[in-house]
Amino acid sequence: MNQAVTIENLELNRGNKNYLSIPIFTVEKGERLQITGLNGSGKTSLLQILAGLLIPDSGKIEIFGQRIDQLSGSEQEKFRSGQVGYIFQQPTLIAYLNPLENILLPCRLSELRQQRLEAHKTTANYEAYQLMAALKMENPELLRQSTGQLSIGQQQRVAIARALIGTPSLILADEAASALDPLTRQTMYEMLLQSAKEHEQTLICVDHTPYPGFDRCLDMSKINHSQQVAKLW
Repeated sequence: MNQAVTIENLELNRGNKNYLSIPIFTVEKGERLQITGLNGSGKTSLLQILAGLLIPDSGKIEIFGQRIDQLSGSEQEKFRSGQVGYIFQQPTLIAYLNPLENILLPCRLSELRQQRLEAHKTTANYEAYQLMAALKMENPELLRQSTGQLSIGQQQRVAIARALIGTPSLILADEAASALDPLTRQTMYEMLLQSAKEHEQTLICVDHTPYPGFDRCLDMSKINHSQQVAKLW
């Protein structure tokens, strides 16, 4: 089986209006896919459904052969912590943890991520510093100060490292570069693409405009067949 993601007959309603209608959507294992589209076209909702953060009204959602739409809340949380690295549009760090503790958190919550680190003969701390250096935040002192003292751009880089640590099988990035300057945006995309290639991860990024280097770029209007959303175009 070569598919990482399979969605069939998915429907999501908001109020009495149909917001997402996806007859079929598939992503191959190891594929690096970018999804573009206007605000309100359903990009974020699609990623949240794939991460188990949003429950659709109906439909089949299968990730690496697992029907996540049939999992309980605790089972979805376990699956997400081990298999999915999610980068939100804005930083979502835990304020009472310092930046390093935020990055390390997924490895403390997921035995699977910890096992991957051990298989790669590395430690969570070492990988955290390597990830931050790759994101041009090399000063180790920054990772031990208060999270609130970081700029929004620095916080987002911490959030990116948190998503990537322990090499999750699926990376979902929701306009993750929106808080970054153009140079750091380029660094982030290059890092995500390289990580996906090196570790054979499946990468799905959504953004307003295409970025070179992806295997495939789809407009959300080709995925979402909702007539309600189509009126936006």
